[in-house]
Amino acid sequence: MLVSASGNSRLKNAILGTCLLAAIFSTSCRTAQFQVIPAEESADCFLSPIQRGSQELWSKAIMGCNSSDRAKLALLEKGDEALAARISLIRSAKKSLRIQTFNWKSDESGRLVIWELLRAIKQRNIEAEILIDQMFCGQNGEMIAYLATFDPRLKLKLYNPCFNQLAPSTVEQIADLASDFHSFNARLHNKLFIADDQIVITGGRNFSNLYFDRNIGLNYKDRDVLAILPDPSPVLQCFSEYWDSRHSVDAVELEDVAGLVARKSFPALACRGDFELNNLFPELYVQSSDSHYIAKEFLDGMLEVSSVNWVFDRADKAAIAPVSQSRVAAELSKIVASARKEVIIQSPYVVLSDQAVNLFKGLKKRNPDVRILVSTNSLAATDSWTTYAANYKEKRLYLEDLGFEMWEFKPIPEDIHEMMRYKKLLARLPTEEEVKLRRTSPFKIDDSMPAFPFEIDLNGTITHRKDRRNDHLRSPPFLSMHAKSMVVDGEIAFVGSFNLDPRSVEYNTEIGLIVEDRRFAELLRSKILRDASPRNSYRIAAKQELPVISQGNRLLNFISEGLPLLDPWPFRVTSSFRLREGMEPVKPTHENFHQNWEDVGNFPQLGFFAKKQIAARLFKSTAMILKPLL
Repeated sequence: MLVSASGNSRLKNAILGTCLLAAIFSTSCRTAQFQVIPAEESADCFLSPIQRGSQELWSKAIMGCNSSDRAKLALLEKGDEALAARISLIRSAKKSLRIQTFNWKSDESGRLVIWELLRAIKQRNIEAEILIDQMFCGQNGEMIAYLATFDPRLKLKLYNPCFNQLAPSTVEQIADLASDFHSFNARLHNKLFIADDQIVITGGRNFSNLYFDRNIGLNYKDRDVLAILPDPSPVLQCFSEYWDSRHSVDAVELEDVAGLVARKSFPALACRGDFELNNLFPELYVQSSDSHYIAKEFLDGMLEVSSVNWVFDRADKAAIAPVSQSRVAAELSKIVASARKEVIIQSPYVVLSDQAVNLFKGLKKRNPDVRILVSTNSLAATDSWTTYAANYKEKRLYLEDLGFEMWEFKPIPEDIHEMMRYKKLLARLPTEEEVKLRRTSPFKIDDSMPAFPFEIDLNGTITHRKDRRNDHLRSPPFLSMHAKSMVVDGEIAFVGSFNLDPRSVEYNTEIGLIVEDRRFAELLRSKILRDASPRNSYRIAAKQELPVISQGNRLLNFISEGLPLLDPWPFRVTSSFRLREGMEPVKPTHENFHQNWEDVGNFPQLGFFAKKQIAARLFKSTAMILKPLL
């Protein structure tokens, strides 16, 4: 039967309407089946209530540091504590706040820090300078326009903007990539938080729920160092060099932001309720102004250290990238080369350049007995399967040629309830955004994990829990290693933004703190070794030898990994191992290793057809030409 033009149009409209209704119904049903956390209603404006920080405590700590002329340091291991420290310093600052960061997402944690910053500016006339990498800014143009016009005491810049815009189109990004590939890929990866020019936080954390234990799903197992400095001039020099760099552009000079400002096309945020914080921070609001909490968690346990040395890359790295050896990489290489007994490294990504391979080969040649332990992510835990794929390709080299002791972090380690704000994430209601992004578990949850202490009632009775899924969303909160640290000979420590990969050397700007102090080094070493233990990580080792088959596989493995661009052979000579219950964690060289440790495959907790596994195998086989960008 024929349909007229008008009838055809009506039919199309009917079909489109039906599809639209189905989509709306599907979305509403998906949201309706989950109860979400109620919106946070608050009429608090920038001038009320007055911020109550802990000025006296922080001022006293600075005075003590100046009188002793020695820096004081504390490690910030948990995301919740790291956020509380930042909010306390914002509320307590007397004159200035200076921030450099790679990413500042517009989620609850990102908006909370903005709210607190704006209150500090309005209430106490604080000067604030913020520098964010443009490509990974994480903020939309309207929010940047709002911040850029909020108050003259707030200054906001973006590093190395593409086409002089905050949000260039895909076509513009491709054009910029084609015209200057290297400069386009050079990004600001520094993380700096400076309060009153003497209190500094640096490490691996950006500004997002993922870094502060606030996400039902992926969270980062990260590390910062909190430092009070008698001589802050080196870190202030770093900030100034980047702030004054020609690659750092005022937000209002970006074309799309300038257009929004001219049209006044941005929100007028006036009270805390406008920032949509979704009741994720009730305890933190109190803790960040609680002098007893601040003293106990941060100040009382600070260590006076013998020597600190700030290292940072050149601010004009974008103009000269790729570089063969950056400032930070050069300093860390010297420290590694000086090792006599032990090098402990923690990095979310482990991909070695030729220079790094030669560095470790030279160290092993000079001192065959030196221990080189590397703590990194498993494929199930990593947030970058491309980088893991390169690590997977070269794992035999790391273990056999370089003598690494390798541990890969589990997405749900046994000690997770002590590493993060885990109990809250298991019990709390999800946000609407978490419901929208809800997915089934991206990995198989290890049901053999023991129950852990979950609640203590008024009588002191402990309730244990085995279920690892959120009570409402039924998705598991889990961890991805994101800390970047190193300890050499139990005497020299590094905490910073530098990853053990080519991108940190050649393209990204990096910063970190080198500390020469045995107590601090041993403290950091103990934190890394806890992560790199059978409870929390898989041990990487050679597979059990099988007559003829193993020799043939090893030969084909050698041939395949030696090809310049391709690595088609799918079977590796290494695997991941989980300690069997009740067994001694003997080393791979021990005769009982394969009896005590269970071979769980190269990609534990991932099914054979898991997207991550398929993608990593394909990338390892065909795309290693991209290794310098990883």
